Amino acid sequence: MKQYVIIITLISTLLGGSSCKEWLKVDSEDRIMEDALFQSESGFFTALNGVYVHLLNTNLYGRTLTAGTFDILAQYYDTTKPLNSHTYRSLANFELQAKKDAVADTWKEAYFLIANINTILEHCENDRSVLSESNYELIKGECLALRAMLHFEMFRIFGPIYSYEPGKVCIPYSDDTEKNVKPLLSAIDVVDKILTDLNQAENLLLNVDPVITKGPQSSAEGNNRLRYRNLRLNYFAVQALTARVYLYAGNTTEAGKYARKVISGASKFFPFATREQVNGQAATGTVNREAEDRIFSSEVLFGAYNTQRSTDIYDKLFSNKLELKNLLTMTENGVKALYDDEGDLRTCHFQALRDIEANDGRFFVKYGFVTDGDLGYASIIPILRISEMYLIAAECEKSLTWVNDLRSARKAAQVSSGGSLDGSIEDEYVREFIGEGQLFWYYKRKGITEIPRLYNRSAGDMKIELSNYQFDLPDKELAERE
Repeated sequence: MKQYVIIITLISTLLGGSSCKEWLKVDSEDRIMEDALFQSESGFFTALNGVYVHLLNTNLYGRTLTAGTFDILAQYYDTTKPLNSHTYRSLANFELQAKKDAVADTWKEAYFLIANINTILEHCENDRSVLSESNYELIKGECLALRAMLHFEMFRIFGPIYSYEPGKVCIPYSDDTEKNVKPLLSAIDVVDKILTDLNQAENLLLNVDPVITKGPQSSAEGNNRLRYRNLRLNYFAVQALTARVYLYAGNTTEAGKYARKVISGASKFFPFATREQVNGQAATGTVNREAEDRIFSSEVLFGAYNTQRSTDIYDKLFSNKLELKNLLTMTENGVKALYDDEGDLRTCHFQALRDIEANDGRFFVKYGFVTDGDLGYASIIPILRISEMYLIAAECEKSLTWVNDLRSARKAAQVSSGGSLDGSIEDEYVREFIGEGQLFWYYKRKGITEIPRLYNRSAGDMKIELSNYQFDLPDKELAERE
């Protein structure tokens, strides 16, 4: 792909409080440099804040990579109704054009953002004298991790099933600011570059990230640059992402090691959500459905922050006020089959409501509007959470103990050792990551060709070919390579 013109409006955010700026837009044959922006540390942080803000693009973590496309493909939602959106139905049926349309802009936005990250990294070296040593390591570490994370998302979408075709070429890895068309790399080479960036990021953040000793510090006291670490790709989040990548590549030894690192180091700062937090009591003093912490925010290692979350996600996809053709929901039987314990804290993700045609149903409210008493959880979109580390550890160590530790935290009954470990792990992926876009990648990694129709178990499985898991490169990208 070509490194195209970079221009981001850098918005004042909770994280930095910097004034809005624009990077210079120049002719596409010239390098893009806004030297003035990188002549101060505040300019570097403003540029980095802009990257985090852009993660909220609806084609990235604002919708497509979390609550939209890949949860539809994972068969969470009933798209079979006669009036349902043709787009949803076509996507759920793995139709080629629907898949291409769903992710074409995701490719564009991801590589656009990667190009911005590379510009910041270049200035970290060219203007290093502007930065203190600790801020150099912090900014560079976060940028390398962000670059790795976005490439990993593109690899999961456009790459092959790693365990089947590690040598298959798939995507480019953009790690400089040159405007040439980057070669397509093999899956094994892409993963190697992702892990190289993550390893370097981990080493850079080791001695400078306050999350290691102070936790996320989710309050506006002192220097915001070093606070709200749960909204930054922090040290523990980098380790968690590393575990996710290793597992996806089939390296269970390293994946398990990194998962245990996160559990050991981060648990005291990112504890499992309590019943009082989930039911709204922590925010308002009493049990309050309108104040529920449905994302279990205390355990989110890294999330995007969007004050318009309910408008951008819930109102567009899940609201009971939507026209039925635009609504994503499960059947009553589907919701009942989802949980094997009525006391499971995750049952708060669905509520009994009435749609615009006066039909009663169960609606997915994880991203619905809530009042959080300034605790911040009403605006967070989870990207990495500590519970995933328990499932990774369970798979890598072939131990049901980790699964039951997670279920205990969710106030669900323990699973007996007589059942299938793989089945128990899959069940928890299904319950744990609704609206977060992770289940589909579990299916892809495992090469599952019969996907349960979760919205209605009696409808049988969705049968697909393994080739359905790899998305075609966007037409514009292919045209550039002719």
